[in-house]
Amino acid sequence: MTKVWTYWEFDHPMGSTVRVISTPLGLEIFAEDVFKIIAPELNNEKIVPLHIQSQQRYVVIQEQLITVKTLNSSAIYGLRNMGEEQLIKIFTQRIRSHILPVFQKDYL
Repeated sequence: MTKVWTYWEFDHPMGSTVRVISTPLGLEIFAEDVFKIIAPELNNEKIVPLHIQSQQRYVVIQEQLITVKTLNSSAIYGLRNMGEEQLIKIFTQRIRSHILPVFQKDYL
């Protein structure tokens, strides 16, 4: 049986939406959303050839079951050599300070 994950959307200050899945191992962010913000020259199809540690998750978007690639914080930090390091720091800080606390309330 395939697990279907629920995702949440958050606005990012750079004008993009970031979609997040809360897994037992921590937050995972849709890879395409990460790349739109920190490495727009890359796209979702280039993630696998770059050997970035991504997960495949099933979600329902617009009433259709689809597979998405997600990245955890370690994978995002691994992008330092592909994107602007300061932008990655800002992105991850935003996740830690504005998004992670929303999910931590559920576990306290």
